[in-house]
Amino acid sequence: MTAPPKSTVERHFAAAVKLAERFPGIEVETSYHTPGIKVNGKFMARLRTEAEGWLAIRCDFVDREILLQAAPHVFHLTPHYQNYPMILVDLAAIDKGALLEVLERGWRMAASKKVIRDFDERHPPAPSTAAPAKKRPERKRTPKKR
Repeated sequence: MTAPPKSTVERHFAAAVKLAERFPGIEVETSYHTPGIKVNGKFMARLRTEAEGWLAIRCDFVDREILLQAAPHVFHLTPHYQNYPMILVDLAAIDKGALLEVLERGWRMAASKKVIRDFDERHPPAPSTAAPAKKRPERKRTPKKR
C-alpha cells in the first residue's frame, strides 16, 4: 500500500525540515496544532497554518526589517508577530539558499551557545571567493615647512 500523496504545503515543510536537519538538535514536533521545528526542545519554527503554507520562524528584529524590505513577496509579518522576534516565510516562494540562511539564523537563536560553538568548530565558514583588497601604495611624506 502506498502512502497518500502529500499536499504542497507538506512537501514544502518537509523540504524545510530536511534543510534544518543539518543543524544539531533539530526535532520535528507539533506546535500550536501545526507541524513545528524545535532545537533540543526549544521553539524555532512552525507552520502558521497547514493550509496557508507560511513558516513562522525565529528572526531577530534587525534581520526581520531587512528581509521584509528586500523580499516582501517572500517574507511577511502580521500584527500578532509584531512584538516577537519572528518572521513569516512563504515556503512556496523562497529559494533553497535563502531558506537555509533563514533556518540557520533561527537555529542560532534557539540553540545553546555550546551547541553553536561546537557546530562552528566542525563547520568553519567557507573561504571568501572575493579577491583580497589591494593595499594602497604608501605616499612619500615630505616634511612640512615651518
